Amino acid sequence: MPDICTATAVCSGGGHRTLTIGGVTVTMHENEIVPLSAEEKQTLFRYAIRYRGELLSLLLNRVVFGDEATNVKIYSFFGPGAAITKTNIGTAYVNICPGLNGERLIADFTGCTQFRLMLHSNLIGTGAFAARVVRDADDVVLAESTNLGAAGERELDTDWTNLPAAFLGVGVVSLRAQAKSATATDDPVFRALRLGLR
Repeated sequence: MPDICTATAVCSGGGHRTLTIGGVTVTMHENEIVPLSAEEKQTLFRYAIRYRGELLSLLLNRVVFGDEATNVKIYSFFGPGAAITKTNIGTAYVNICPGLNGERLIADFTGCTQFRLMLHSNLIGTGAFAARVVRDADDVVLAESTNLGAAGERELDTDWTNLPAAFLGVGVVSLRAQAKSATATDDPVFRALRLGLR
């Protein structure tokens, strides 16, 4: 798990900052941010290897400094293979998941700057259909699509998108998935919804 900067503050007198990284406080001046010399890189890599705590013989083809593999997190609201039917869905947003509080999803936004949503559904009725993901505490919208397109089986994907300001640096958040239709008697079926964060 990478060590993330969780706090930063200008020190009295200005000119330098105090940073909290992985529970450790570091004080630096802006003018210290210059490329490392070969000797400094060697020292950095020595410390990084010690920090990993692995045998030297196990380091071949492994990342020594930085993130290994991926920092993408995937959360499932429901599915795949679900069939949540919203009979007479109505024209106001309703929770897609039928359980208490819309079966809130807990997601960790720490260190993330982008999100991606993928929704699989069978849009039965005349629409227009809309869907959104909101923060449970205050209904602040993470993402919303007010027109999911024509009726029928749909695979909808936001692609990677920058997080709204309200979701930057928030840590762990409870989310709910909601949908509605312009035609109150529509009966859409929701099969899967996933949230990616990076």
